[in-house]
Amino acid sequence: MKKLGLFYIVSLLIVGILPNWSLAQDQTQGPFSEGAKMRLGKGRINDIKFSPDGSRFAVATPIGIWMYDAHTGEELSLIAVLPGEGREITTIAFSPDGHTLASGEWGGIGRLWDVLTGKPIATLQEISHRHDVELRTLAFSADGMKLVGATMHREISTWELGVDIKSPTILRRIKGQNPLISPKWTLLSPDIRLLADTDEDWKNKKFQIQLWDTTTGNLLHTLVHTQEIESIAFSADSRTLVSNGDSTIQLWDTATGKLQSTSNWRRVPSTHTLAFSPKGRFLASGHRDGARLWDNTIKQKQQAVYAIGDYQHSLEIHGHKDYIYRLAFSPDEKTLLTGSKDGTIQAWDTATGRHRFTCTGYLEGFRGLAFSPDGDTLITLHQPVNPPGIVQQQRWDLNTGDQLSTRLLGIKLVSMVLAPNGKTLAGHASANKYVLWNINTDPPRIMDQLTLEGFPRSGLNVKSAFSSDGKMLAAGGEDGLVHVWNLTASNKVRHQFTVKRHNDWIRTLAFSPDAKMLASGDKGRTFCLWHVADGALLFTSTAHKSLVDALAFSPDAKILASGSNELFFWDTTTGGQLRTTSRELTARLSALVFSPDGNTLVAGNWDGILELWDVRTGGLLSTHTGHTRGINALKFSADSKTLVSGSFWGTILVWDWETLKKTNNR
Repeated sequence: MKKLGLFYIVSLLIVGILPNWSLAQDQTQGPFSEGAKMRLGKGRINDIKFSPDGSRFAVATPIGIWMYDAHTGEELSLIAVLPGEGREITTIAFSPDGHTLASGEWGGIGRLWDVLTGKPIATLQEISHRHDVELRTLAFSADGMKLVGATMHREISTWELGVDIKSPTILRRIKGQNPLISPKWTLLSPDIRLLADTDEDWKNKKFQIQLWDTTTGNLLHTLVHTQEIESIAFSADSRTLVSNGDSTIQLWDTATGKLQSTSNWRRVPSTHTLAFSPKGRFLASGHRDGARLWDNTIKQKQQAVYAIGDYQHSLEIHGHKDYIYRLAFSPDEKTLLTGSKDGTIQAWDTATGRHRFTCTGYLEGFRGLAFSPDGDTLITLHQPVNPPGIVQQQRWDLNTGDQLSTRLLGIKLVSMVLAPNGKTLAGHASANKYVLWNINTDPPRIMDQLTLEGFPRSGLNVKSAFSSDGKMLAAGGEDGLVHVWNLTASNKVRHQFTVKRHNDWIRTLAFSPDAKMLASGDKGRTFCLWHVADGALLFTSTAHKSLVDALAFSPDAKILASGSNELFFWDTTTGGQLRTTSRELTARLSALVFSPDGNTLVAGNWDGILELWDVRTGGLLSTHTGHTRGINALKFSADSKTLVSGSFWGTILVWDWETLKKTNNR
């Protein structure tokens, strides 16, 4: 296979039409591993920043940095990250002169980029030696000679950039801590002197923000809240910190740590994000129903419910179909960008509230996929998380990569599964309620609602699976119970059986192609094989050393593959182990599927790598990059020519199977 370089700059064209917004929609393709034909979706929005001159803005996502014209919303380029050589980009910052863009990644890596060419300038020395650490925040000094970065564990590094920006040197590194719970927010002040992070202890009802000196690492102030902290933001001069929790918003003096003002927003929906404008005139807040703008130049004072300190309520902005979680002001304060869980970034005039343009494709929370009968269209489901958003249905043209339509279903299901026909959605709704929806109707119609004792209230740990013909449904939760239903009679659900053999929560479920067997795997490294007709246990195994995250049957149902940190092949008739892999796995497996001829097992792992294994020998045939985070779905088209892989963080890759299986890059 031809070796691909580390990063690429890819110019993209605006193509296709998005009916729901009536907007031009860009084709999201880029540099891929051999065999990949196209990428669908750009991933979630991790950060948005304007260039200092306001001519463009950058959007950080799991697959790279998207550059836009700030006046028109036209997509200019993509600085794409190839997995295995770079990881998900989590934060970005422009240098004061606008020539350099700094980015931070999972794994604690920082990089510098040339804004005009999109080419890498330098890789910053590792800020952390941990593989699972997120570099969360970056900020340049006012003269552009220093860059400060901080991780989720409060590891702070300062680099001296000097005249030769290609050779940054580490000036100081402050060792952080390893909290039991990762802070929700970690943020550097614009003047790079302060680091703010949240410290929340739900058990003891302790909620606070800590301000740290980035030079010494000393704790300067503790800002005490009485409720969960939803968002924080520094003012442009770094003198003020704004924070909110539930219906309360507070302004703090960063020099003294004193509370300046408190506002109670009883009439305003929950706030998910906050941002000050660069010159300090505006404060913006993002909510489920839109955004609000607050102006400190309004002389007429308003009631407390309409004011935040000296900031008076000036505008309400509505246009998104789900909650707003990212905000960014242009340097001249005339434009506000709002990033929403509906997958769009929208631009607004801060004086009038007039909508200017929309950028699409920022999907996250990939939950399921199905092919149309002719194989030309792919149906995908997405649902944002933290907090849960509305389930979205996307339709994609597999010949062009165009997004044909997007539809918000008005449903919230934290855990769900899509039937193979793409028409039925099943999922855990609330408490012990499990609901089946017909999503082919508008609006979606409830087909049946099941009551399941013992299911977790949150629904986070419920796993489900349909049989390949869509006539059988299985679900399992934290209690270790496995429930199976029959959907054959006029779309009415008939309970087939419930079994308990697992002593830990169910991580994965899979039906055999003929729906005669069901495999279930749990967190406690056990998996079981069941006879679907009567719920009889056929065999069980504890051969894995860690939790079982993926199961798959061969097309003839004679072989079962089980994946965790190891990969095993089992004889479904005898329960005997046929073979294991010939080499150690590099990451835990998260999805499995057999090729249509049964000779190859395709495995996706939590690092976003696709692996092809020889079923007969257990040997590794090839590896393929394309996703930057875990793969949670793999599916072949009916004609066996196309393989689709989906990542939870929103991106989908379409592979040409003939090309993929001929690749040998061990």
